[in-house]
Amino acid sequence: MAPDLLPGFEHDAFQSNAVFRTVLDAMSRPGNIYNLPISIAAPDGLNETATAFALAMIDMDTPVWLSPACISGAAITHLKFHCGCPIVDDAAKADFAFARLDDDLSFLSRLAVGNAEYPDQSATVVFMVDAISDHPDMILTGPGIKETHMLSVAGLPAAFHTWRRENTTLFPCGVDVIFASPHQIAALPRTTRIEVK
Repeated sequence: MAPDLLPGFEHDAFQSNAVFRTVLDAMSRPGNIYNLPISIAAPDGLNETATAFALAMIDMDTPVWLSPACISGAAITHLKFHCGCPIVDDAAKADFAFARLDDDLSFLSRLAVGNAEYPDQSATVVFMVDAISDHPDMILTGPGIKETHMLSVAGLPAAFHTWRRENTTLFPCGVDVIFASPHQIAALPRTTRIEVK
């Protein structure tokens, strides 16, 4: 390993499985907030949770798109070395997209949404955010939620909600969303309905 390359998982199988399980729990329980179960070094452009997510979920067969706020030489090198994944210039070709909420969110409309035969051939977007909490800024309903669930994401712009309403109408197709604060994760699958307070 090159001296300027950050390490990946210290105990690959154990830590990868721990992160994978956390992501599955987040997806199956929309809006629930989970602590990142490990500590890991993050390259410039990515935070710890997004880095751990990438190392657990991405491999050589999963193209990745990085927004202008996330792309850096260190991030590209880290992902290519530890995940073996191709980094694509066009968000439409990505299985996973990494971005920040202050990016130009027009890329969301270019992400793959799958099709009627293969709705799973859709993208997942990972938004790196400053903080996630259970304040009632959003009231969530849908599969995986007993009645309602509350979620607040720092800095979530109106443009996100506009896109998300359109995305929900595409079911069973559509894009899934992961919110990754520095040490926590929460998910909004395409099936989750949002009431903005």
